[in-house]
Amino acid sequence: MVEVVKTLVNHCKKKYKNRFQYFITGSYARKEKDFKDYDIAIYDNQNNTDDWEDVLSVFHNKFEMDDKPIDTSIDQMLKVISRMSGDTLNESKDEKVYRYVYSNEDHLDDIVYDQIPHIIYRKIKDNLWRKEVFLVSKKHREMGLDKIQRIYREI
Repeated sequence: MVEVVKTLVNHCKKKYKNRFQYFITGSYARKEKDFKDYDIAIYDNQNNTDDWEDVLSVFHNKFEMDDKPIDTSIDQMLKVISRMSGDTLNESKDEKVYRYVYSNEDHLDDIVYDQIPHIIYRKIKDNLWRKEVFLVSKKHREMGLDKIQRIYREI
């Protein structure tokens, strides 16, 4: 599946070589049948925000062949989180982590999120936003995902 994702990743790999690593995660990686989007986590081997907006823009408003959206973020905690057991993840579920996203909305930081009030956005530059969230969201806790190891499949 993920043909569009692979095409976008290959485009980025041509431009940035091995600087970034790309992973499928979330419900698709867990092989859930009723997933709503393709979660892509990107890790920057140089941890330098200068090109993050450009990389994320490649995936912005893109859809896979089945018309499901591609949801992409840069997550510099990925290497740590991917090694956490379910027990360790559960113990750390209330830690705040940052994920970086692309949005051309003017004021993500002003939007009130009634369904997910724990998300805080801060504009880094132009269309690059830092999203502060709990390591395990309320939704994922309700699904029992705070007790299992995260799945990251490299693309």
